[in-house]
Amino acid sequence: MSERRLGFSLALAAAVCAAAPAGAQHRSTAADSLMRHIRHLDSVTLSRSKSVDSIRRSLVRPLPPVDVHRGTIRVRTDSTLAPRFRLALESVSVLIDRRGGPALASRLAKRVFVARRDSTPATFRMRRVVTMAADTARRWTVGRVEAPANPSVAELAAGLMTLVEQVAMDGVDSTLAAWVMIGRAPLREGAASERADVYIELATSESSASRRCRARDVPSCLDALGIDSLPGSRLERWYAPEDYRGLLRAVAPAREDSAAVVAWIRCRSDRDEAACRVAAAALPNDRIPMPLSASTRHAFLREVLDAGGPGAYDRLVTGTGTLRLRLTTAAGEPLDTTVARWLARAERSRPDRMRLPSGLVVASLGWTAAFVALALIRRTSWA
Repeated sequence: MSERRLGFSLALAAAVCAAAPAGAQHRSTAADSLMRHIRHLDSVTLSRSKSVDSIRRSLVRPLPPVDVHRGTIRVRTDSTLAPRFRLALESVSVLIDRRGGPALASRLAKRVFVARRDSTPATFRMRRVVTMAADTARRWTVGRVEAPANPSVAELAAGLMTLVEQVAMDGVDSTLAAWVMIGRAPLREGAASERADVYIELATSESSASRRCRARDVPSCLDALGIDSLPGSRLERWYAPEDYRGLLRAVAPAREDSAAVVAWIRCRSDRDEAACRVAAAALPNDRIPMPLSASTRHAFLREVLDAGGPGAYDRLVTGTGTLRLRLTTAAGEPLDTTVARWLARAERSRPDRMRLPSGLVVASLGWTAAFVALALIRRTSWA
């Protein structure tokens, strides 16, 4: 670019000199001054371009040399991690085959995962890790996962599966993305802790819809999950008057509605039931929060994909119609059956009461005895 600018400047200077009279010494001086200014600008541009190139080289690192692939999944890594990634891809491909199909294969074929040794800030030091990213061709990828510096095959497989789940939800239609809210498709087996969390939420949710759902009222479950709607406003469908105070801890009326704001304050501070009703009735319909969280909806989607088996994910993301119809198509069975099985599994996953480890109990008793002894010693010294 600087050579073209210099050539244009020389041509311009030549034209000026040719058009000027032979004795016009001041015009020749002006052309020389212009040339010096152009050369100065060219040197500044060259210096800055070298700085930009240096920064670009420091930010963009070369890809790891080893290409490991299994089916449509490819990972670029180094020679020390490649053997473990080959074993990890075996287990990941088995999990994908249980739910996947052409749509998921097409999404994965467009990506090349990259895994390299890296470091991340930790308390008082830098901690060495293995970083896995979902794409090598884009500057901003859908996700990054870290594993320990010396990862096991299971840890690498878990990280890869997280990236696969993120890729599966990347770019889906807005209806499905807004309902799931969590940017991952539940392609893995569900953990017992996830079902226990569902039980806890159903058992403790301050919502009449959640209570009816736990009592096996399937339409209320579909309504609370945001899949289908019962008649009436959200406040009427999802919450009873005894739930209003809990609801108003999560949402408040608009500031412009002074009467509702005063009622909201009295409801929270004085436990005034009449004020709770006034404040709840003033909430706009679109501000009423759903009774069940995104985590619970994510767990229910896992139940749907479990029921559908191979190809369930493809049927979900390529289907049309209402959300209920798409979930029914993905599950391959009536959604009422899926809901009933999901509730039964959640009830069976009721967690035991928290049990303290014996070591923690002994340590607590030891510290208590030490504090009591210290207090007695200090009291004796004061006497």
